[in-house]
Amino acid sequence: MHRHCRNETTMANDPLKTIRSQVRSIGDAVRWACVLEATSPKAGNVFPGRSFNDLTYRDFIIAAEIAAEAFAMPGRHFSEMVLGAVRQTQHATNSNVNLGMLLLIGPIAEVAHRDVHADLQPAVATLLEGQNEDDAACIFAAIRSANAGGLGEVDELDVRDATTAGFDLLAAMRLAAHRDSVAYQYANGFKDLFTRIVPLVENAIQANGDILGGIADAHFDLLAQQPDTLIARKCGETVASEVQTRASQLEKSDDTARQQFDAYLRSDGNRRNPGTTADLIAAALFVLLVRA
Repeated sequence: MHRHCRNETTMANDPLKTIRSQVRSIGDAVRWACVLEATSPKAGNVFPGRSFNDLTYRDFIIAAEIAAEAFAMPGRHFSEMVLGAVRQTQHATNSNVNLGMLLLIGPIAEVAHRDVHADLQPAVATLLEGQNEDDAACIFAAIRSANAGGLGEVDELDVRDATTAGFDLLAAMRLAAHRDSVAYQYANGFKDLFTRIVPLVENAIQANGDILGGIADAHFDLLAQQPDTLIARKCGETVASEVQTRASQLEKSDDTARQQFDAYLRSDGNRRNPGTTADLIAAALFVLLVRA
């Protein structure tokens, strides 16, 4: 992948410099984004040495490789790539490992294949506005295959219902946008991801000076800004708001406070896992790596 020249001073102070030097394709950027997200010690999430009963770090690494291969080839609709990756991941791990990441990275990967130097956000918005019934059918099938709740669980439209194959993908996402952060990105053409979340992740990494530590800091920052919608769906909006309040009051330099917050999120069988926030970070990392 052709790379822009970056200011030498910026490169010298850029913790992502080493990773960027190894990104030579869209697939590489996908792989690194997913691996870095999974490896960072983010509170309440799976990372090396901290597994859930039904989900391990190894599952995320397997899923990262599947995603990288699925998004590596140009000329395919993002919806087809997402569906293929979800099914392969389910077969390989018997788990819904990375549906949110795939849904977020997919449209960006398709437009990056067309022109990696383009302004990616409006290109993604245009791509989504031009989606058709086949795209909707693939995305709905991916969500059903991953058995993910929350997307489209309303009377007007339920993406898990096979009869929704003829519906508009953006219509479904707009209906779900108020309760699912991935759907919200689709509803606003990924503008929130590019204008708020990508800079937040980049600034956190730069401020920390370490990639993995910076990602963990960004995770705290995002949790402090808005409730995690996976927590809201599993535990209710009151619990999600409590997690947001705790994150906003936490001093990131206090290791004890961070450990206590992590333990709080992991209690109750990991039901307070802020997984959607992690998905948003993975997508932001992909943008930072692919557009460098």
